[in-house]
Amino acid sequence: MTSFVNEAQEFLGSEKIGEMFKHFGIEGASLRVPSPRLEEILIKVSSGETINREDALFLMNLDRGEVVFLVLAASVVREKGKSKTVTFSKNVFLPLTRLCRDHCGYCTFRIEPEEGELFVPPDQVIKAAKEGAHLGCTELLFVTGDKPELAYSVYRNALARLGYKTTAEYLVAMSEAVLKENIFPHTNLGIADHDELSALRESNASMGLMLENISPRLLQKGEAHYRSPDKVPKLRIRTMEHAGELRIAWTSGILVGIGETLEERVDSLFAIKRLSQDYGHIQEIIIQNFSPKPGIRMELHPVPTFLDMLKTVGISRLIFGEKMNIQVPPNLNPKAFPLLVLAGANDLGGVSPMTIDYVNPEAPWPQVERMERALGELKLNLKERLPIYPEFISEEFLDKKVLDRIMRVIDSSGYVAQEVHNGNGRGKTKNN
Repeated sequence: MTSFVNEAQEFLGSEKIGEMFKHFGIEGASLRVPSPRLEEILIKVSSGETINREDALFLMNLDRGEVVFLVLAASVVREKGKSKTVTFSKNVFLPLTRLCRDHCGYCTFRIEPEEGELFVPPDQVIKAAKEGAHLGCTELLFVTGDKPELAYSVYRNALARLGYKTTAEYLVAMSEAVLKENIFPHTNLGIADHDELSALRESNASMGLMLENISPRLLQKGEAHYRSPDKVPKLRIRTMEHAGELRIAWTSGILVGIGETLEERVDSLFAIKRLSQDYGHIQEIIIQNFSPKPGIRMELHPVPTFLDMLKTVGISRLIFGEKMNIQVPPNLNPKAFPLLVLAGANDLGGVSPMTIDYVNPEAPWPQVERMERALGELKLNLKERLPIYPEFISEEFLDKKVLDRIMRVIDSSGYVAQEVHNGNGRGKTKNN
């Protein structure tokens, strides 16, 4: 028992780490001997085991004075699997259409037809891809609303004039087009069937769909997913099962603070873990905190606290173990992201030199140099990756034409080669 206290005191003894904890009200002086239940979990983690649901729920309820033990344990597990490396991707964020048939309570991405363009036209997609590639971006992130063709005839008709029946068909064509511009598409389509995903696989380096939460309760009136048919958990799980069957490197994750209980949050993480165990295609878990914005239905909904995020990230690392990639959005955690990395995250997601975060437009991307500096103070190294992680770069998870292009831009470890970006790993940037 004493060894855990000593390790935690030593952990906090690092000047930079101690300062960060103090900033959020956690000091070494507040440490006490861990409770027998916490010690049992710490011993389990120390032996290389992952935690179960009951362990996770216990850790969700840790008080401030004991949370440093969770952070320390998660940090050790992260470093065992990821060493000193923290990753990010340089991307172009392209909202192909912001029309959506869902009405999520936390969303500002969604628009009505009269509020903006129905979709980004092909010439603008190609222009964005060319400019992004010129600026050193290797990922083009396609994001769309969910199945707007089912809700808006004006959108259906506009797509038909281009020769497409569905958003998925348009995405396939645009993915193929941007791949030719030496930038790799990563598509977040929403609910999709087997055939749609199969067609997208031919040109996408990876794809994704946030589970958000496994609870159907959140579909009820007054909850975050009310009037959102594409947020039915079993439909989102089925899409991810299709992706597993098709061997698509997949990103998923949860939203923290959208009205879920702690049990629902934990159950959502374990639902994704089951998918990972069954199919082996989950390359990344995003832990994204709810961010209120003026005008949304949940404008006055309380935000998740720093401790909520710290615990959730740490628990995620202990659930998924050392190999999983766990991401936190740095623009939603501009001061806290270094501590969230210590708590188990090893990725900072996509950062763009030319486009905003259209899902969280109020939150600007941090400068890459700032991320490097903040992580360097913790003796961590920032590396640029593609939209697919090195361990998934293979014929199993990539169409041959995509794999061939990827092999031209990566180094021997699977990260973006330095020479791709004019020899300095960053490329040219506009506002980065």
